Amino acid sequence: MKVEIRLFATFREFLPPGSTTFSFTKELEADATVQGVIEALKLPEHVPKIIIVNGIHAGSKRVLQEGDVLSLFPPIAGG
Repeated sequence: MKVEIRLFATFREFLPPGSTTFSFTKELEADATVQGVIEALKLPEHVPKIIIVNGIHAGSKRVLQEGDVLSLFPPIAGG
């Protein structure tokens, strides 16, 4: 199945080589979870993550479906 993955802020450095935008499409197994994607991308375990699937906050155990849009954000600070 194909899922769109969007990486924001400092997570952009984990985009696949040659990526020119903040998102890419990835082919995943049918039972893929958000946590599996995070591990495959080698995002740092110690950094908290804001996880959004199809515009709704989700947990790392969420099983992804064909056509989902997974957005991952590090904690953002500023003012």
